[in-house]
Amino acid sequence: MWAVGGGKGGVGKSFVSVHLSTACALAGRRVVLVDADLGGANLDTLLGCPRPAHDLGDFFAKRVATLDEACVTTDVPNLRLLAGDGDTLGAANPHHAQKLKLIRHLRRVEADLVVLDLGAGATFNVLDLFLAADERICVTQPEPTALQNAFAFLKAATLRSLEKHTGTKIRQRVDGSVRALSGGASPLKEKPVRLVVNRARPAEGRSVANALADLANRFLGLHVVLAGTVGDDLAVRGAVRQGRPLFLSHPASPAAADLRRIATSLLEPCRRTPSQVAMGINESLVVDGLTVHLQTEDLGEGQGAVVSQVFRNDGAVLYSRRTPYSDAFFVKLSVSPQDRARYHHAAIRRALATGRIQLPIRRTA
Repeated sequence: MWAVGGGKGGVGKSFVSVHLSTACALAGRRVVLVDADLGGANLDTLLGCPRPAHDLGDFFAKRVATLDEACVTTDVPNLRLLAGDGDTLGAANPHHAQKLKLIRHLRRVEADLVVLDLGAGATFNVLDLFLAADERICVTQPEPTALQNAFAFLKAATLRSLEKHTGTKIRQRVDGSVRALSGGASPLKEKPVRLVVNRARPAEGRSVANALADLANRFLGLHVVLAGTVGDDLAVRGAVRQGRPLFLSHPASPAAADLRRIATSLLEPCRRTPSQVAMGINESLVVDGLTVHLQTEDLGEGQGAVVSQVFRNDGAVLYSRRTPYSDAFFVKLSVSPQDRARYHHAAIRRALATGRIQLPIRRTA
């Protein structure tokens, strides 16, 4: 699963999402492109599709049982579209439990690759979808304001990730010392953030990437690498007006070549490493009169651990426990790899029920 974000609107996130998806589909991958710009969906227009009969709103409203039922085919072979809900009031603000359900079901989509086109800004919904992905792609442009917004987005993602790992609310930290909070390395550092610089010359792209990488490393403990640069090409405007991807309308254009190179470089790690999350479990529980959500994920062989977290409805992390595969809990019980998440989830649930885990639930007088 790839997530394409960047914070600032208008830098080309949707354009990059469409063309990374299209390039991978034309390379033979089964791809689902998800319009995760909740409340501002428009990828069907960029792809020249008629308005889909179903969208994410139908999934949230339980009018379809699975995301595959809401996907529609496109003119690009191997590419399906899961449209966002741009018409329903409140579509941009799903409940936390709905967001967790969406992330779980995204892992179950019948595809080789799922690409998420995230909305602008750094809301919890945008950040949590960005953090849930195997590849995190940040799109920016070579303007100071776009660079500033890209750094702000990565800082917000790092803070959100720290909250999830530590269970401590630290989102008010604005003094630039996030790196110190994380002990010198961001929880996101297990995989670098891939930077795409849009509407820029190669030299500009390298300059922007070097500046952002330096800021992210010094202040966030985060590793940022340049995935590629997309040149400012008049063919892009023609493709958008035609409602067709560049690879179909202007396949020989310089921008199409740039995007093809970026997609190829991003696909390379997919050939070598398995999906980051092998299994996810989520359920609602009532603890001391408060409804909370217990989520467990097997992070796969790459990280070698299972993590369980307890969330409030507003997304605040109340408890987090990360257990390595080598821990005595798994070894003594001779837990099979397929059952690690299930055993871990059940153990945390029992500890909550018996009071061995005390949640920091604030009570009113």
